[in-house]
Amino acid sequence: QNVETLYNLPHIMNHGAEWYHRLSRTQDGGTKMYGISGRVTNPGWWELPLGTTARELLERHAGGMADGARFRSLLPGGISTAFMIEEHLDLPLDFSSFPSDVGRLGTGTMIILDDQTCPVGFVLNLEKFFARESCGWCTPCREGLPWVAKLLMAFEEGRATNDDLSLLEMHTKWLAPGHTFCGLAPGAMAPLQSALKYFREDFERHITIGGCPWSKKSAQQRVLA
Repeated sequence: QNVETLYNLPHIMNHGAEWYHRLSRTQDGGTKMYGISGRVTNPGWWELPLGTTARELLERHAGGMADGARFRSLLPGGISTAFMIEEHLDLPLDFSSFPSDVGRLGTGTMIILDDQTCPVGFVLNLEKFFARESCGWCTPCREGLPWVAKLLMAFEEGRATNDDLSLLEMHTKWLAPGHTFCGLAPGAMAPLQSALKYFREDFERHITIGGCPWSKKSAQQRVLA
């Protein structure tokens, strides 16, 4: 974000603040660097008017979904933002249009989740990263993030129970803003909390079949084989 501010300064100094503000589609003013990664036709990075929608980014600039995959969700601004689903695709991607129950724009570097990717495994990878990056200064983060990763691993390996689902939900409250020294753990909870909201059936299905439905063989199938 600091670099993004710096590269805008010469243009603002040359053309004026009003010129820069008019580049935006919303009241926030200016442009934004947006990126898309994931199973899309043309992953990339574009400077566009602030307030461009995710649908426009996905369909016009990234060329839509690739390899026969269908859109399911996206993280709008890196891995410490909450999931957005299809009903949010026409929301202006700026700093003031996000409803409180949707989250925040963050960096504008989107990660697309498609229907061929397990959302539980997807979130597990994120939480393993956060657990590894914790400095260990405060107890909730130092102890909580590894436990979140272990719980999610239990879902992927077919060992999870309904109690584990409840424990995940409790961790999203224990590691909420104001409970830790910095924003790492609350940022880690943003994708998890929204995943539990939008993909709860997928978590429950992992419990029911004893493993990941997206793997070639679930734990239950391996037992019966």
